[in-house]
Amino acid sequence: MNKKIPIAKVISAFGIKGEVKLAVYSKEPQKIEKYQLFYASGDLLKLKFSNKNKTVIGSANGDPMMIAKIDGVDDRNKAEELRGIEIFTERDNFSKTKKNEFYYVDLVGLDVLNMNSQKIGKVINVYDYGAGGVIEVEFLLETLPKDYQRIENFPFKNAIFPEVNLAENFIMIDLLEGLLL
Repeated sequence: MNKKIPIAKVISAFGIKGEVKLAVYSKEPQKIEKYQLFYASGDLLKLKFSNKNKTVIGSANGDPMMIAKIDGVDDRNKAEELRGIEIFTERDNFSKTKKNEFYYVDLVGLDVLNMNSQKIGKVINVYDYGAGGVIEVEFLLETLPKDYQRIENFPFKNAIFPEVNLAENFIMIDLLEGLLL
């Protein structure tokens, strides 16, 4: 199954000819121009970076910002209508990871197993606020650990998540004593 991944977001219109400012969720933003891109609805879109030499013009919440022209968007009014719209690509566009490396999107949906290999939940999201990954786990009601809420967030650290097995679709969690604040 191929997952769709948000790769950019329209921040605002730029100029009067339909260009937009994009926040690009990539360390190599120039590469997304070559990917097959689409809106959340699944409709395809084509974009071309228009700033000179395809250079990054700034940062939006830590993401590189670039100027792009989206096919079919020919004036500022149409560009303004796209403000806040996310642009997606497919997971297959990204290179394979090495052993013990993961794209966060690959972790979403994994079963969460306790140290006894019992399924106790599912990974529902992964966040990164700049200090490392945070995994959001939704526990099964029938296996909800004592003192835990149905949904909890945990730092993505080896001590807490000692095993990630994408082939078998699980991540193991060690609910260490004192883990919750």
